[in-house]
Amino acid sequence: MKPSKLMRHLTTKHQKEADKPLDFFERKLKALSQQQNTIIQASSVNESTLLAGYKVAYRVAKAGKPHTITENLILPAALDMVEIMVSQQEATKLIKIPLSDNTILRRINDMAKDIQEQKLKNSQHFALQFDESTDISDCAQFIVFVRFEADDSITEEILFCKALPANTTGQCLYDMFLESTCDYDIDWKKCIAICSDGAKAMTGKNSELIAK
Repeated sequence: MKPSKLMRHLTTKHQKEADKPLDFFERKLKALSQQQNTIIQASSVNESTLLAGYKVAYRVAKAGKPHTITENLILPAALDMVEIMVSQQEATKLIKIPLSDNTILRRINDMAKDIQEQKLKNSQHFALQFDESTDISDCAQFIVFVRFEADDSITEEILFCKALPANTTGQCLYDMFLESTCDYDIDWKKCIAICSDGAKAMTGKNSELIAK
């Protein structure tokens, strides 16, 4: 940053600007600062939309609703509420949140992977909850939630979400569960409880999922 080296760089690399007045370079500096601020603001917005997308995906999975409910119901309802209670300008910011059905599925799988790799292994005990729901294309989704101790409190997270074939018997759900968790480094002796949404394929006492 020595003046002599800067001057040499200016005259050799930027000959067209070498004779410009001082205010020309001051305007360039101001424009650069504005661009940097814009990039910082855009990064902040991207982080907010990403976090909002994960929050919505978690609630959709927890409620056992079709993934398409985000675009068909949640986003339009949120736009209406923010437009009425705050302003139309603030409501338009919600459109930037990615909420397609495929995006929701990816978000759920991302959260499940984070749970299995980082949090569940450190818990002394955990419990499972099985849930079966149907999306808009009549495809059954098998969702497994896990409850465990983290930071001196009980936390509920998604373990995995998988599409099921047409035949959703207890054996089918059991095979899906084994296939989905075979690569998890989990000590199953720590599992102290299992509950479900009450579907027949899960609650039968002899040959259904929980019994197996």
